Amino acid sequence: MLHLLSRCNPTRIFFVPPKRQQQKRDAQRQRQGHSNRYLKNLGIWSAVLVTLALTISLTNTLLANERSPGVPKWSQEDQKVLRNIHTILVTGTVSTWLDVPAPPYNVGITLKLKLEDAGFQVVFDPNQPHDANLLIEYEEYPSGQFQVLEQATAIRYQMRLVHEGLGEIFTHQFDAQPNAVPLGSLYWDTIGNLEEDPFYCFVGDLIRGHIHGGQDEEETLLEVLVRPYNQEDAVNSAGARGATQALVQQRARIKIIQGLGEGSFHTPEAQDVLWMVARKAQPNERGAALTQLGKIGDTTFLSPLTILLEKETDPEVRSAAEHAIQLIESR
Repeated sequence: MLHLLSRCNPTRIFFVPPKRQQQKRDAQRQRQGHSNRYLKNLGIWSAVLVTLALTISLTNTLLANERSPGVPKWSQEDQKVLRNIHTILVTGTVSTWLDVPAPPYNVGITLKLKLEDAGFQVVFDPNQPHDANLLIEYEEYPSGQFQVLEQATAIRYQMRLVHEGLGEIFTHQFDAQPNAVPLGSLYWDTIGNLEEDPFYCFVGDLIRGHIHGGQDEEETLLEVLVRPYNQEDAVNSAGARGATQALVQQRARIKIIQGLGEGSFHTPEAQDVLWMVARKAQPNERGAALTQLGKIGDTTFLSPLTILLEKETDPEVRSAAEHAIQLIESR
């Protein structure tokens, strides 16, 4: 049975029924069994293979260290081609384990809006003019949680942007699970976690930053974070449509803030953005930024935090600043 990614296009996005998925898994298990028996017979080569793998890994590491992380190496001619990508064809497969004609979550339209918010035009018909093809594989499967009451849904979502001349130019995989204490429906709880994942919420910006500006994902999310937020019409500068989408983007922005100063965001640039948000954003984002500064725990933060607290009048921000100071002093 076909699942339409767009009502206008009945041919490109295919819905995979649960029964066919099970047959596919059975076939994969059978092939895996043959593979395991074959690998046993190759035991005498294990030492050689391990040595080879270590050599390849070391070589790849050395090569990776010579590159700027996250920045693609394209020629100037290639960069011109990439900057001229404005219309994206979306195709792929959508599947669910639920006994429904199609996933309740409208994958295609949601993705279309995210791409349009980043300035792209989107088509679903391959006969229409386009500059690149975004191939998606969206799968809903049982998560194994809450089986006593109701089986929960988890999500695997792979995206690959392919250009006819340059090949694959962007790829990302998203995974979503329900919360430990789900908020309402187990299904929509998982969808909410997917939507509020900053990398998915702003995937259109990630693609644009990557192919038009050569930015890595962290750079793009920092750029997203410093955009002003227009609370009056519930639409931010990324182009959120309506109050619901604006709320989703706001939650995604909070998650970016909560990650600054850690992991891949442990950079001077990220710390500068964190201070900027702490001083200039709306109160809930300022509060999140101040709390994150407290968690980083750098004692050099105490003086600017104290100055900020002395001048601040908003109760929510004052409380967050006091908490940040307490966190640093308790270390």
